[in-house]
Amino acid sequence: MSGFKADPGSFRDPLSRVFVGHDAVYRAFTEMGKADLDEVWSKPFVEKWLKRGDLIATDFVSPASAPIEGDWATVMRHPKLPFISYPYEWTFSMLRDAALLQLKLTKTALKNGVGVKDATPYNVQFVGSKPVFIDAGSFEVRQPSDPWYGYLQFCQLYLYPLMLQAHLGVGFQPLLRGSVNGIDPVTMRKLLGAGKPWAPRRGRLTNVVFHAMAQQRFANSDVEIRKEASAAGMNPKILIATMEKLTKTIKKMSLNDKRSTWSEYSERGHYVESSLDEKERFVRDAVAIQHRSQVWDLGCNDGRFSHIASAHADSVVAADADPLVVDRLYQSLKSEKNTKILPLYIDLADSGGGVGWRGMERPGFFGRGNPEVVLYLAVIHHMAITHNVPLGSQIDMLAELTPELVIEFPHDDDPMVQRLLRNKRDGIHADYTLSVFENLLKARFDVRSSKLLEGGTRTIFHATRRG
Repeated sequence: MSGFKADPGSFRDPLSRVFVGHDAVYRAFTEMGKADLDEVWSKPFVEKWLKRGDLIATDFVSPASAPIEGDWATVMRHPKLPFISYPYEWTFSMLRDAALLQLKLTKTALKNGVGVKDATPYNVQFVGSKPVFIDAGSFEVRQPSDPWYGYLQFCQLYLYPLMLQAHLGVGFQPLLRGSVNGIDPVTMRKLLGAGKPWAPRRGRLTNVVFHAMAQQRFANSDVEIRKEASAAGMNPKILIATMEKLTKTIKKMSLNDKRSTWSEYSERGHYVESSLDEKERFVRDAVAIQHRSQVWDLGCNDGRFSHIASAHADSVVAADADPLVVDRLYQSLKSEKNTKILPLYIDLADSGGGVGWRGMERPGFFGRGNPEVVLYLAVIHHMAITHNVPLGSQIDMLAELTPELVIEFPHDDDPMVQRLLRNKRDGIHADYTLSVFENLLKARFDVRSSKLLEGGTRTIFHATRRG
C-alpha cells in the first residue's frame, strides 16, 4: 500500500491511527475523532502553535487520496521526522523542556475550551534540540466539569522522573525504559520516603501523596472520577492554577550532578594537538564525499565530530552513554538553536530492545533509523575491554547498521587502552590487537582509506560495507 504501514505504537487512541511511510506520516481519524478536530482546528491558538513550530506541521488531505488502508473520516499528513526518540533516551534537561511544552500547550488549550486527552512524553519529539508536540489528535472538545485526564499520566511520566533525579540524584531512564506507563504514585511515595523528615518536600504532598491515596481509594471501586471531579468543583481556573504551579515547580528543578565518569574526562587528552587536527580532517573528508541524509555519531562525547558531520548531512544522531555529558551537549545545542543534531543518552552495551505491547510499541534504538554513515570514534576499546563485547560482534553490528563507517581503533599500547586493561586479568584480552581488528573489519568492509594518527597509537579507517 505505497509503503505506508500502521505504526505499532499508535493503537492506544481508539479514535485515530498513524501510518508511516518513507517521507511522510498520515494520521487517520474516525467520525468521532473528526468531530473533535472540526471544533479544535478552527481555533486561532492552533495556528499560532503551528507557526511557532510547537505543534508538528499538519495538512488535511481527503481520505480517498491518502495511501493508507481503512475507511476513515478525515486524514492529516505530517512530515516524517529525522529520528524518533523516547523519554528514556533523553537527559534531565530534555525531559524538563518536554514537560514544560506539554504544560504550556495543555494550559492554552484549556483556556480555549479544549481538552488534551493525555500527557505523555511519547507525544513529544525533539527535532535537534527543539521539542515538538507531534500528536495532533490529542485534542478534544472539553466539557465544563471535565477533570484534567492527563494529570496522573503527567506525574508518572514527567514529574516523578524529574523529581527522582532533581531531589535524589537517581537517573530516571532505566525506570522509564522498564515501564511504558512510568512510575506509579505508590512506588514514587516509597522512593521519596513518605513521612521521613529528610525527604524532599516540594510538590510531594500534592502530586505524590494525594495521588497515591487516590489510587488506593479508587482501586477496584465503582467511583466515577468524572462525577467526583464535578462535585468537587473541578473548573478550568483550578486546573489552570494546578498547571501553573507545576510549571513553577519544574522550572525550579535542576540537575544537581556536577560530575560523572566522563564529564571531566575526554578522549581528547590522549591526542597531541596535531593528531586531533588530523582526526578532524579525516572525518570531514570522509563525510563530505557526498551529502548524507543521516549520520550517527556513536560515542559523541562533546559533539565535536557531530558538528563536523552536520555540515554535510540533513541530520545527526549524537549518542553517548554518559547522561551528564549528553545533557551538557543538549544545553549547548539549545543555545545554538540547533535543529540538526539530536543528542541522546544511549548505552550501546545496554541499549535495550522494544518495550510496551509485545515489545513492539516502542522499538529498540537500532530499529529506528538507517544511517548512511556511522562515526565510531574511540568507542571500540571501551566496548571490548570494559563491557567484554568482542571486536567481531561490534563489527557485525556496524555492518548490519550502516553501509559506510568511520572507525577509530586505539592500539593495545595506547594510554587509554592500557588504563582500561589495568584491572583486567593478564591475557584475557590478548585478541585486542590492530591486526585482529583489521582482519575483522576487512571481512565485512572495504577499507577506502586509513591513517595512523600522530602519536602512533591510534589508527582511523574509512570503510564501506561489502556487497
